[in-house]
Amino acid sequence: MLWEVLKSFSHKQRQLFLRFVWGRSRLPISSADFSQKFVILSCRHNTDGTLPISHTCFFQLEVPRYTCAEVMREKLLYAITNCMAIDGDFRAQDLDWEADD
Repeated sequence: MLWEVLKSFSHKQRQLFLRFVWGRSRLPISSADFSQKFVILSCRHNTDGTLPISHTCFFQLEVPRYTCAEVMREKLLYAITNCMAIDGDFRAQDLDWEADD
């Protein structure tokens, strides 16, 4: 279901998703440039009311077992647009996340 939902996202929403799960707004140019693989984990709380959880340092996403793709899409969109406190040491606050470079 996750891949189906991500395919329905706009380019901007995909950038927000990447920032949510990895703390970056764009992918590396080649697969050799990835420092770690993207890991999808099952969430402990599997209700339609649970938001996904990301671990940006590890490029991991915990996804509840939602009842349908529409619920997953709604929860992911909420998380990627509202849950941006990824920076425990406040280094990312000075980054221009909107920049194209």
